[in-house]
Amino acid sequence: MNLYTFLSIGYDLLDKIWLSEKGRNPRDVIEELIPNEKCKVLDLCCGTFTNGLFIAKKNPKNLVVGLDRSEPMLREGRRKIDKAGISNVELMCLDATKTGIEEESFDYAIIGLVLHECNPELWKSILAETRRILKPNGRIIILEWERPDNLKQRIKFAPLYITEVLCNPGYFKEFYQADKTDFFKGYGFETEQRIGCNYTTVLSLKKREL
Repeated sequence: MNLYTFLSIGYDLLDKIWLSEKGRNPRDVIEELIPNEKCKVLDLCCGTFTNGLFIAKKNPKNLVVGLDRSEPMLREGRRKIDKAGISNVELMCLDATKTGIEEESFDYAIIGLVLHECNPELWKSILAETRRILKPNGRIIILEWERPDNLKQRIKFAPLYITEVLCNPGYFKEFYQADKTDFFKGYGFETEQRIGCNYTTVLSLKKREL
């Protein structure tokens, strides 16, 4: 088993422990926000293509493009695609801050559990590039951690929270505690929907006039 297969298993465990507890799974919410019609969906910083694979399976009319700068991660994504036997997908090894993708060419962009790991410079670069790539009426869908409401969930989330704080000193807390509507407004997006799930929130954003 190589490192990236191991990481993929880790992501699957993350889904089972924190995202699939009784209640709304954010992966299901993301699926609901993207219709099964002819459109282009970009999974930014896709890693091993977990989010994109969910969408591609559910929506065979979509073209789902996964983008990541790690070729080993993408190789693991291709393994998962081959196992699923789907063809409405494409994987690209590119930097999310400077993709070279044609302007206004995607209907949807997904950024899942990525921004909390970034610093302010990366927030600005990734979101500016996403805004450039989206069509005028396109939507960006954000999946991020959110502080649980009840004590039992806070205790269960504590190990992951501590790990994130230690791995991302200085910026995780800032992003985690930020009012997400105000945060994304500062980067040129308006929140249309905000859907709370266990330990996470899913936001659907549209471009706003600058």
